[in-house]
This record gives sequence, structure tokens and C-alpha cells, in this order.
Amino acid sequence: MAIRPEDGGALAARALVRERLGDREGAVADLRAARARSPDDPDVATNLARLSLRGGEPQEAVRLLEPVLARSPGRVDALALRARARLELGDAAGAIADYDAALAGEPDRADLLAGRARAKLQRGDARAAVADLEAARARAPDDRELQLALGRALLRAGEPARALATFDAVSAADPDSFEAQLGRGRALLALGRPRPALAALNRAVALDPSRADAWHIRGLVRMRLEDHAGAQRDLSEALRRDPARMDALATRGIARLRRNDPRGALADLDRAIRGGAAEPWFLYNRARALQQLGELDRAVADLKRALAADPGLTIARDALERLERERGRGA
Repeated sequence: MAIRPEDGGALAARALVRERLGDREGAVADLRAARARSPDDPDVATNLARLSLRGGEPQEAVRLLEPVLARSPGRVDALALRARARLELGDAAGAIADYDAALAGEPDRADLLAGRARAKLQRGDARAAVADLEAARARAPDDRELQLALGRALLRAGEPARALATFDAVSAADPDSFEAQLGRGRALLALGRPRPALAALNRAVALDPSRADAWHIRGLVRMRLEDHAGAQRDLSEALRRDPARMDALATRGIARLRRNDPRGALADLDRAIRGGAAEPWFLYNRARALQQLGELDRAVADLKRALAADPGLTIARDALERLERERGRGA
């Protein structure tokens, strides 16, 4: 496409063609050139912000959108893009504000409701996210991704029975949906039904063995079934695929402890707790491993730390009292 150097509109049009052909870098170059010629063109700035966001540059997207929204505060496409960028930057409150403004202009947009739900989940408000996703699903009842998102939000909101019904509906329509089987496994585990949970997770692993989360959750199910050897294998596979899963590493440590391997348990739990998995339950189990290895002072310190984080963890309180009595007898 031959373009006169001063023709910003033609450059912007060519950028869209390049984008459709998968040439993101060429599209960005054309839009930057178009913006140099027409710096106040809001469409060029908005399209460039969209490509910046796709390229992993949310801060640049926000920078490009600020002047657009300063001139047109109700521009829905720019608000939606800035909301997505803010969400990637961890600014859930800013994202929600942008989605609110966008929905004021187009209240029936299911994608905007789903986006606001993601922001509310990031803020920790699962119940509000469920409400948004239910409203989105009412507007797009055949959208399976919305159904899956609703099921995950219901799990976060502590409603595993409703989550299971949602995942079951997706599974009935698409038996090969990995996400539906994974969701069913998580919901069944939360409902205290480990055997059907194991069947669902077996199916999920068969559908996509590359997903660390399926191996991880199946490991948790095997722990519930007291198949500690199987749990250790599954958790090891999860860690092979995603070494950053500190909670899987800590749980593998507990499986090793229950298989009478306190040294292996301690190695896993030490690494996991240093990596940020310092939940009271993990601290309690590290204390058990330390006690078996004769490191009583460290065990006491872990039990006190666990109780400081969760004073209601009675199993840790009982263990601490026994351990202090034992140390007192040995003094």
C-alpha cells in the first residue's frame, strides 16, 4: 500500500490491515507514525493503547489513554481498555471505577460486566464478582467462558454446590472441556466428595497433562484419600511443570511427613515457607518434622508462629503444650 508520508489516516488504516495479518510490530510503527502526524486523534491513540496492552505494556496503554479520556470522559472503548490496563497493573479500584463509567454508557455489555467481575475478584470481593458474572451470563447465556468464570467465582465465594452445578452444565455441553473438569474436581473436593473429585481430575489430566494446576489439585484429593504416595507423585509432577507453586511444595512436604520421611518433608517445607507459603498449617507440619528430627527449639518457634497467625489452630496449641512439657522434663 503506497502512502503519502503526510497521510496519517492512511497510516492508521494500514495499521489495522497489518494487525489483522498478525504483524503487530508493523501496526504499532504505522500508528506511531500516524500519531506523530495527528497527535490529537483519539482513535489513533486508542488503537495504539490497545496494541500496547496486547504487547504487555499496560503502563504505556494508560499513558496513551489519559488525554483521550480527559477530552471524552465517557468514551467506552477507552474506558474499557484503561480498566484492563489498570487491572494488569494491580489497580483493582481504578479498574472498577473505569468499568463503572463504561457500564454507565453501555449497561448491557457482558464483556464489561465480566471485566468488572475480574477486578472485584482481584480486590477480594468474590460475592460482588458473582453478581456481575450472573448479570453477564443473563446477557450472553451461551458464552461458556462466562459460565466457567462464574463457577470459579462461586468457588471463591464459598459456594461449591452452585459452582459444581455450573461446571456440570458446561461439562454436559462440552465433555472435553478441561476447565469444566478441573472446576468439577475443585468443587467436589470442597464438598467433601474426594472420590468423584478424583474421577473428574483424572479426566482433566487426561485432557491436558501440561497443566500444573490439575496435577496439584489431584494431589490434594489424594491427600484427602490418604494416598500419600500418589499425592507425592502428583505434587512432584505439578512442581516439574510449575516450580513456583510453593503451596504444592509445602503439601508435598506434608505427604513426605506422612510417609515417615521427616528429612524430605523438612527440605520441602523449608523451601516452601521461605518462598512465601507460610500458612499456619504448613508451619505446624514443619514443626512436626523438626520434632521428629530432634530440633525442638525450632519446632517450638514454628508452633508459636503458627498460633500467632491463627490462634484458633488448636492442633498447634496442643502440640506446643506437649512439646513444652517434654522440654521441661528433659531440662
